[in-house]
Amino acid sequence: MIGKSLVATVLSLPVTIVLIGLFLVLMPAPSLHLASLLMVFPVWVITSCAVYQIPKTGHAAALMVIIAICGYLIILLLKQLGLSAI
Repeated sequence: MIGKSLVATVLSLPVTIVLIGLFLVLMPAPSLHLASLLMVFPVWVITSCAVYQIPKTGHAAALMVIIAICGYLIILLLKQLGLSAI
């Protein structure tokens, strides 16, 4: 249980940053930046709770790492292709 708690708290934060980052990269309105900062805590709580729905701790950790890496790569690709709003 301590392992799953560590996965939920430590690895869900990069996933939260990726989700909010994708939202900011794809949305052109700069007025949404403050609202996205307010969305960080609820998104982090949802991703932390989602970890507990995966039966094995190793699978949950691997999934969170894969989601974070893929999200960062998508953000990088969008910025390199010039498709980001920021």
